[in-house]
Amino acid sequence: MSSQVLRIEDAAELVEHSPSDVQAQLQAGTAILVDVREVSEYENERIPGAFLMPLSFFDADRFPYLPDTRVILMCAVGKRSAAAAKQLMKAGVRETHHMTGGLTAWKETGLETEED
Repeated sequence: MSSQVLRIEDAAELVEHSPSDVQAQLQAGTAILVDVREVSEYENERIPGAFLMPLSFFDADRFPYLPDTRVILMCAVGKRSAAAAKQLMKAGVRETHHMTGGLTAWKETGLETEED
């Protein structure tokens, strides 16, 4: 699995994962994917199995903590998921994960999406 660690402040890390790495983790059952796009975007097209938690309603203090499962954030291109990750880090989460390139990179990699 390939991932890149970016240090944001001294107390936290943002770990970036490629779409193919995320898919492998999802298939292995070691991660869940949280989509921070808005409801209309999610309803139009989404990654199978991704959970919706729009950035406009994102609350880092209520974000689920799953001790044995990695939570990976994603959005359309990676900017909103990075913003959500920064919110989590400010709330005290020492290591957060997001998918680089978002749904756009997922589709460019040739991975499956669901559409309504």
